[in-house]
Amino acid sequence: MTRTPDRAASSAPARTWWDRLRDFLGGAGQLEKLGEEGEPRYRPIDFKLIRRLFAHLKPYRRRYALGIALGVVMVLLEMQSPRFMGAIINWTTNYATARIDPMPSEAGAIHHLLAIIGLWGAVLAVALILQRATILIMVDAGERVQFDIRRLLFAHLQRLSMSFYDKTKLGRIISRCSTDVNSLREVNVWGIDIVVKNTLMVCVAAGMLLKTEPRLFAAVAWLAPILFVLNRTYRKTAAVLYQRAREGFTRVSTNLAENITGVRVVTAFNRQGWNLGVFNSLQYVNTANNVRAARANGIYQPLLTLVGFTGRAIILLYGGYLVATGRIDRSVGVGSVVTAFLYWDWFMAPVVNFGNFYNQLMLAMAGGERIFSFLDQQPDVADEPNAEALPPIRGRVAFERVTFGYHPDRPVLHDIDFVAEPGQMIALVGPTGGGKSSIISLIARFYLPQKGRILVDGHDIRHVTAESLHRQMGLVLQSNYLFTGNVMDNIRYARPEASEEDVYNAARRLGTYDALTSLKNGFLTEVGERGANMSLGQRQLICFTRAFLADPRIFMLDEATSSVDTATEQLIQDSIERLLAGRTTFVVAHRLSTIQRADCILVIDQGRIVERGTHWELLEQDGRYAHLYEQFTLQAG
Repeated sequence: MTRTPDRAASSAPARTWWDRLRDFLGGAGQLEKLGEEGEPRYRPIDFKLIRRLFAHLKPYRRRYALGIALGVVMVLLEMQSPRFMGAIINWTTNYATARIDPMPSEAGAIHHLLAIIGLWGAVLAVALILQRATILIMVDAGERVQFDIRRLLFAHLQRLSMSFYDKTKLGRIISRCSTDVNSLREVNVWGIDIVVKNTLMVCVAAGMLLKTEPRLFAAVAWLAPILFVLNRTYRKTAAVLYQRAREGFTRVSTNLAENITGVRVVTAFNRQGWNLGVFNSLQYVNTANNVRAARANGIYQPLLTLVGFTGRAIILLYGGYLVATGRIDRSVGVGSVVTAFLYWDWFMAPVVNFGNFYNQLMLAMAGGERIFSFLDQQPDVADEPNAEALPPIRGRVAFERVTFGYHPDRPVLHDIDFVAEPGQMIALVGPTGGGKSSIISLIARFYLPQKGRILVDGHDIRHVTAESLHRQMGLVLQSNYLFTGNVMDNIRYARPEASEEDVYNAARRLGTYDALTSLKNGFLTEVGERGANMSLGQRQLICFTRAFLADPRIFMLDEATSSVDTATEQLIQDSIERLLAGRTTFVVAHRLSTIQRADCILVIDQGRIVERGTHWELLEQDGRYAHLYEQFTLQAG
């Protein structure tokens, strides 16, 4: 039995703080290089990716520019605080030691201090107003960018082919559209602001420290290379750890989505305990990944604090020495040391901010890389640049030596060749996995064949627009999807512009009106998530009504009556009879009534048409269909 990650970890020797520090200083070289999908785990900051992110910020560049400009002014005003404090200390010290000429009265001294403090307060008040304006402007711009990215992702999902959904797990799609987009928020809202303001703070603080007292600046300058090495090492390590953490979380969300979607199967086969074990194993890995990232940050932040404390201690000790020995004019000495001390804090604060921002940037780059990889995927089935709209059709469908496989090297259909005339019902029968549903999918242009052509009224469906084709087709599946809402909303999904009376008329013509009005609230009955409030038969009736409301010229029914009772099936069959005139219908069915009324029956086996003809013609041949029909009869009896 495979050990879970926590057991494996418990058997390993305990790791010391020094071991973790050595791994941290060792950087990305100590960590595995490949992700779950074979992509490189570590890359330095990808400026190409950052440029793509910035492209989404460009439409709002004026908002960003205004917010950043106000933020810069705010920072410059706030950074005057050490100068005000130094001026207050120097003036108070000189007044106390009677070094002011002429000496003001006590009231005059207080007024002078109040004037300095008042000016300081006015500067900070302006800074606070600018801070509020900056927050409102930057958040507005950033949230607009987030909105645009979500809209772009959702629109892209609508364009992707069925093959994408065949091979991509639901959890990964949801993760791209939710968690990965959310990981971009801090960078989209505050990224430019943080870089500009903190760079300004470092430069201004260093310049003011140099101007205030060059000797104190020189005393702490040697700490800058140490900060550079720490930041560079942390960036390499964090890039790997945060990418690994994102991958682990994606696995967790994917497994969660699969278990929720398949909860009925899980319960039916009593797999709750096993699934919980798998989920917990993924959780252990995810937790371990996040803990590793936190440990790296837990080393980096204390080291920064240590460097900051070292700088403070140097300024206080060396500054105190200079003041005590008279190497700094005592009239400005204490104030200069305090000012230098405060500007050192202003210098260190951006370094810490950059470290925290780098964490956000790594999360954003990991999420952005996945989002753009998703957006870069091109649909396998798309309109050609010169595709033309399909005119109103009569419903003639022709397959000309069509070969198709979901994987090109493994065909599931071989040389399929047939013609369906307008108004005909074509029944597709054969063993499971023979290729019947694949034919339906090809007619709907969910996929394109590798060889051959599919013609609708003489038009190759490769060369027409999908919208004009699908508008004239209707599809009802065995397991049809109902959207959250009421029955009316779900039926109107086929034609959003249809009135309520149009829906009622379609239901009357189909014969489903009485069955739907008998529901608890009639057509306003809530269907629940995925139709959970409806029985299988009721779902099928809603889906049939939805398809008929669209008034398509071609119907495709993929085992659409296999989940309904006999009475409901009879209702549907009677309705289909009334609506077949002038329409072409393809039916994948195991019901004798449907098969017997078909104008042509295609027997599909291992991707080939092995027999074709009417019900009675095929029975006379006493071949594959006759054998299948005998099985149908036994099952029906």
